[in-house]
Amino acid sequence: MGIAYQAGPDPRIRRGADGGRDYFTAEELERAAWGFLQKGAQVGLFHGPDATVGAATVVESYIWRGKDWDLGDGTVVRKGDWLIGAILDERAWQLYKSGRITGFSPQGQARRITRRSTE
Repeated sequence: MGIAYQAGPDPRIRRGADGGRDYFTAEELERAAWGFLQKGAQVGLFHGPDATVGAATVVESYIWRGKDWDLGDGTVVRKGDWLIGAILDERAWQLYKSGRITGFSPQGQARRITRRSTE
């Protein structure tokens, strides 16, 4: 079980690896989570080629609607976050146990929207 994507900006992240800082609103994230299920909930490894698809079987996918939930390791699940539960295949399980896999990272396409001030 893990956070697939959190709603809104994470105050701990100032800039992503690509130099930008993108995020979804809770409403946008919910639509993305639904689309993931509608398209077959495929899971691969390391954003790699299609040969890694099937690394896990998604058995739960939902939007957290409860109070903030502190997992005790510095991670807090907040209202609107997308959670996924998955059963890993043997290779993915070994990678997880060795620390090479530490979470989910959705892969897909999006359109960047630049928000303008309303002032």
